Amino acid sequence: MTYFCLSVYSILSQGNKHWYSLPQNLQLLRSTWLKDEPLYRSLSSSRIEPRAAFVSDLLNEFPGLKPALERARRQSTSSPLTNSFAFNDTNIYGYIRYSGAYSKVIFLLTSNAAGTQTNLYRSGDYGVSFTNIESTMDPADRNPVLWRIFYTNPKNKNFLAFPHATRSQMYITRDEGLTFTKVNFSQTINPRSLQWYPGEDNWILGLNTQSDVLYVTQDTGTSWTLVDNYVDNITDFQWGDPTIDPAHIVYYNVYNPTDRSRGNYTVHLYTKQPPFTNAAQEFDPNLGRHDDFLLLGQYIFAQQTQGDSGIMLKVSYNRKPFQIARIPSTFGHVNYIVSHINNLQALVIVQHVQGQYNLYLSDSSGVYYSMSLPDLVQEGGTTFDLEMIEGVNGTMVANQYVRSDPSQTNSPIRTLITFNNGGRWRLIEPPNVDVNGNAVNCEPPSCSLHFFMDTSDYFRLGVYAQDSAPGLIVAHGSLGAQLSSDPDVYISRNGGITWSQTLSNSWGLNYLDHGGLLVAARDYHQAPSTVLKYSVDEGLHWQDYTFSNVNAYVFGVITEPGETTTIVSLYGWTSGASGWIVWTVNFTSVFSRYCTDNDYYTWSPWDERLNEACALGYRRNIDRRYASSACLNSRSYVRETNFTTCSCASEDFECDFGFMRVDGVKGPCVTDTAILSIDPCTAGASVYNKSSGYRRIAGDGCVGGVEAVLTASTTVVCGGPTSEPTAGPTSGPFSGPTSEPTSGPTSGPFSGPTSEPTAGPFSGPTSGSSTGGSVPTDSRSGYTGTQSASIAVLAVLFVLAMVLVCALTVIVVLLFLKLKKARLSYQRVGFDLSDEDDEPVSL
Repeated sequence: MTYFCLSVYSILSQGNKHWYSLPQNLQLLRSTWLKDEPLYRSLSSSRIEPRAAFVSDLLNEFPGLKPALERARRQSTSSPLTNSFAFNDTNIYGYIRYSGAYSKVIFLLTSNAAGTQTNLYRSGDYGVSFTNIESTMDPADRNPVLWRIFYTNPKNKNFLAFPHATRSQMYITRDEGLTFTKVNFSQTINPRSLQWYPGEDNWILGLNTQSDVLYVTQDTGTSWTLVDNYVDNITDFQWGDPTIDPAHIVYYNVYNPTDRSRGNYTVHLYTKQPPFTNAAQEFDPNLGRHDDFLLLGQYIFAQQTQGDSGIMLKVSYNRKPFQIARIPSTFGHVNYIVSHINNLQALVIVQHVQGQYNLYLSDSSGVYYSMSLPDLVQEGGTTFDLEMIEGVNGTMVANQYVRSDPSQTNSPIRTLITFNNGGRWRLIEPPNVDVNGNAVNCEPPSCSLHFFMDTSDYFRLGVYAQDSAPGLIVAHGSLGAQLSSDPDVYISRNGGITWSQTLSNSWGLNYLDHGGLLVAARDYHQAPSTVLKYSVDEGLHWQDYTFSNVNAYVFGVITEPGETTTIVSLYGWTSGASGWIVWTVNFTSVFSRYCTDNDYYTWSPWDERLNEACALGYRRNIDRRYASSACLNSRSYVRETNFTTCSCASEDFECDFGFMRVDGVKGPCVTDTAILSIDPCTAGASVYNKSSGYRRIAGDGCVGGVEAVLTASTTVVCGGPTSEPTAGPTSGPFSGPTSEPTSGPTSGPFSGPTSEPTAGPFSGPTSGSSTGGSVPTDSRSGYTGTQSASIAVLAVLFVLAMVLVCALTVIVVLLFLKLKKARLSYQRVGFDLSDEDDEPVSL
């Protein structure tokens, strides 16, 4: 049977990435953070606050820091404040996380190698002090208390659920772990995998992973109601999207136990709504058996095995019946990975039979795809070097193998960046000087900047960017023709347009104070250290600070989600390996003042790019602090941002379905030979529009500009002449010009809107949703006229065509005689009409 695995590769916010390879025999579980929307608004337009507020701010948030604060007062007012907490816990696994954004609560879960002994700790003051949660629980449950995982309500950090690893019980907290309520289950229920309903505190889905039975609770675990049996594994059930679906609807895959016993692992997609006692409804009966599904916003993806012919991806857009995803490729498909949904566009990674992983971009319907980047660097089919840059809309970086044969191993790797959501990629500009000010001899395209990302040995950092600090990007990288093995730290302050080296060697970093403060701890793989570095001017200058009296291995540099405070927590071990230690460092006192209005300016991420002042049709104007101000933004700071609509330009378009970049990365869109060309005329059309090779990027908001020219389409009358290009929608990727414009303000993009399915949810099949070999009949496929004509009309057209052919024959003969005479006369004076040195002129 064909191996299948439809999965979502979530591009994690880089602030959630922690170092998790410990020295020697130590290991660390990867931590997952929550990214919540800000829960506050500024109460005053003024940013001026009295200097005396620093002392009260620190004491209010950290009563335990009072002795350290007094020492700092006596010694210096510019030194950070440090507190360390030793756990005397030698469990080799550790999992640390905040309960949510704008919270002081940190949880640390440790475990021994066998998983038979765990400890769960809670801090309510950013890590200054911790308590063992077991002391607040039923004494009968303490020895041993086995916690393997816990769940946080994504919209309410106060609600957490802690399923016991071996017993039929769960602890629920509604106050971030201050108090707990124990819930006992029967062995039949015993949910182990949980999902909170978005935006509500009491509704939770729970799957018994031993019996494959799905339950729902409406009272935070006190009572449970059966949803359905035979629900396939822990990833095959999801709440619907409250913005699209009916309230509390559940989507889930159900398998047939008889089929499963025979080795048939296909499933059917069902839905159910409260009170959950009604019969389940199959979402789209025409989808039928499939392998897996994934719901993301307005899209539902399903992977389906087609016997010996391989697999295919099907897509439901806005809950309409599934359609076959049109992905151009001459190679078979092995697996699909939905990388991201961004700006009404799906980014899908396809694993091909020859081992190559290619990135494809969809139109707004998620049905029609075009190649974005071939040969994406990956590891094990689950880890990919692809990062969405937070804070700069449409910007991504990716690593690509440089090879002609996908079977080649140890191929060189290069890093590329895109500013229009994958529509076009380019090399990353290297800096002119190194960290010491020495000139760098590196000129593109033979030399550029490359980044260590998820698949490399330096994946701890990846490419680090946050919404709280728009335009600021930090990455480990190297200079050369390809990625090397010696990383240094590079920084961009303008959204990835230009870069400079900020530190040598490898470091773990994090942002604080909305990007106004950077903190770096030494990479423990190189050596333990007692010193960390910090910068208050976006990495232009760094200062050292001794945070420990003994050498320490720092495994993680974490801060509260949202990066709004000046407090950082470092976790790791000392060189004596006496157990886990958390150091809490408060940098508030390194700032001498709060920022005023004069410390900010309006910045756009694309100011530096010539003729590209916009991204995805908008210019984003951002309130940003001058790096040289070195003042404190403060926690209550709210960044002012506004958008301006831009005129359409070349960056607002990508290759249409059936076309691809001439070199796979940039250049004009040319016909993709991987697509089997279908002649609409032989398929029954009488008139169709011919795509010019380009389409507007989904979600792009540009207006006017060159849109009227670039969206021109060519109308083709079957059996008749082809009309001149006219402004309007294009509707078929069958053929058309493949070169980009050679004059005018932009180069090359042509596009047209895509149509959406018109059938409602749970209805019968639609065109193109049954077999991969059928001819599509929607407007994207080139049919814009009538599909047939009456016999009388055909007869008239035939007579006219014959008359036209005769007339053309006479004209051609006369022209041939005339041109022959003209050719002889021109040759006598030195001109030759056969000269073919001139290049053809494109639109």
